[in-house]
Amino acid sequence: MKFWQSSHVFQHPWSTVTQAFWRKYPNDFQTSVYGTDVIERYVDSEGKLHSKRIIMSDWNIPSFMKFFFGEARGYAVEYSIVDPVEQTLTLRSQNINAVSMFAMREEIAYKGVGETTQLDHTARFVFSVSRIVDDAAENWLVGTITEAARKGLMAMESITVKVEDEMQCALSAIDDISTETMRSVDCFATDALSAIDDIISTETMRSVEKSIDSSITDAEKFIDSSIEYIDSSVDSLTQESGVKFS
Repeated sequence: MKFWQSSHVFQHPWSTVTQAFWRKYPNDFQTSVYGTDVIERYVDSEGKLHSKRIIMSDWNIPSFMKFFFGEARGYAVEYSIVDPVEQTLTLRSQNINAVSMFAMREEIAYKGVGETTQLDHTARFVFSVSRIVDDAAENWLVGTITEAARKGLMAMESITVKVEDEMQCALSAIDDISTETMRSVDCFATDALSAIDDIISTETMRSVEKSIDSSITDAEKFIDSSIEYIDSSVDSLTQESGVKFS
């Protein structure tokens, strides 16, 4: 049995790294992995996301192992749990074909630490083909895992940067929409205030005109009343004095 482990710190927050994890395959760095298939997914009562996937890849096994393995295509089942409260993504995987000849189990954990993410990766594997082949096969697998992990980190870094760029573009688009919305609101408010001012001005003018009309009417009534009073007074004086006013 062989044991392998490695660790790495992503200079990115956990939320971004976990988004990159779900978009990891396929990628330009690990062309041997050609597909994944989610066969089960659910959220438990604690809000944790559980997933079960099948990972399909080409093993690229050396010539001395092809006689024993035959098919070079490998299948592994992966179980993962995402805990958004604790900011952890843990997964374990194992091969589901050629199990009579070898067994390989991997455990990977992504843990949020401030604005960074800690990755811990371990693997255990054992071959049971023959004493002649087992040591060579295990040594080959150590090198294969090491190279795959290196390429996996390159893929994760690349995808993480892409996720951050997409998030930045989305935020910029939201800012643009917000700015345009505020401009529209400002224009609407300005137009509304202008309309209100026009209404107020119109109503004020109407009120002034009404007041003037009322004043003119009152003045005309006063003049008419005064004329009637004068006429009445003149008539009275004429009758009393016998003097006629013309």
